[in-house]
Amino acid sequence: MILLLGGTSESLAVADCLAKNRLSFIVSVVSDYGVELASAHAKRVVKVTFTEANFTQFCLAHQVNFIIDATHPFARVISQLAINEAAKLGIPYLRFERQNIYRADASLKMVDSLEEACRYLKHLEGVIYLSTGSKTAPDYAARLGVKQLHIRALPTTRVMKKLTSAGFVAAQIDAIQGPFSTDLNVALFKHATAKVVVTKESGRQGGIQEKIAACQQLGIPCVIIRRPHLNYPQKVEKIDELQAYLEEHNEW
Repeated sequence: MILLLGGTSESLAVADCLAKNRLSFIVSVVSDYGVELASAHAKRVVKVTFTEANFTQFCLAHQVNFIIDATHPFARVISQLAINEAAKLGIPYLRFERQNIYRADASLKMVDSLEEACRYLKHLEGVIYLSTGSKTAPDYAARLGVKQLHIRALPTTRVMKKLTSAGFVAAQIDAIQGPFSTDLNVALFKHATAKVVVTKESGRQGGIQEKIAACQQLGIPCVIIRRPHLNYPQKVEKIDELQAYLEEHNEW
């Protein structure tokens, strides 16, 4: 049984690949929304938050003998957990990593962490547009003050509660689901009167190219938080690379 750690658009493509190859697999996600999306691509989907305490038990109970990690590039905790637990169990681990395809530009400010981004942003005036998701919104609000912020986030009740608890009001929230074209990014950034945009190095599927292009059109800086680097035992970046890997290791 293959355990596919999902929750991203890439994981859906991976699921389709596994199904096409008639391989037995189960997809794990951490939200009801993830279950809804994954269920259209896989027969077996479970909602579970893995910890060191339950990961091994889950793998043994489901006879997992291969792990494919297609989680978000910034989901460092679960990726490192999966690497560690796979090593303990003596089963293969494969990372399906989003590609990063964009050209460096003088308007880009590359930083290594949220803290470094905030140190840079403190010296700027005007509205800071956060396209980094709701998870870290309270951290930005605590470090920069919520009045200077505008955020884009998924339009779910849980997310809205989190943002309002952090001090955001309706006028500071773009509750909308992507994907976002360059033109839509331009319109949203202009409507918010953004003077700088903050994003994460989440790759092509994260829409980073369109965000950068929109910032360039508007002549405003784009702050990009670099993705964390892990020592992945094995990694592929494309579906055809995954297909080749599966064919080479067909015992799974």
